[in-house]
Amino acid sequence: MRRLISLILALGAVTIAAGCSGSESVSQGDFERDVATARDEVDAALAHITDSPSGREELLERMDASAAQIDRTAQELDSREAPEGFADEQDRLVKGMRQLAVDLSETAAQIRQPDFEGLLEGTQGLSFQSWVDVNTVLGELREQGFNVDPLGRH
Repeated sequence: MRRLISLILALGAVTIAAGCSGSESVSQGDFERDVATARDEVDAALAHITDSPSGREELLERMDASAAQIDRTAQELDSREAPEGFADEQDRLVKGMRQLAVDLSETAAQIRQPDFEGLLEGTQGLSFQSWVDVNTVLGELREQGFNVDPLGRH
């Protein structure tokens, strides 16, 4: 009887350990939510830049703040697990978001330079290849059945 109880306890411990191994893959639904959340956060950060800044300095401060937010969002998405077959898309999306953060921050720094003070005069908008890259990955995910919107133009 003692052996039977020991065997049952040992099998139970193995079963519990196997269940806690984390070997289950992330579902596509969870990944879709992670990507959609990241996309929404990046889009909100971009919208914040152009939401009626009071002047040049506030615009540049918003660019810096938005760059920091986008970088945090990329880090959060990077910390999530992608389902099997979607690691490449996740990596490219994170890379594009990180580059977008760098592009915003460096553009704000450039505009602050004395020789570039007039850079914003007459400007209707800024365009970054990293924004295009993020939207390319989001488009590929849409083609694969994910319900994720592209980043908006702000």
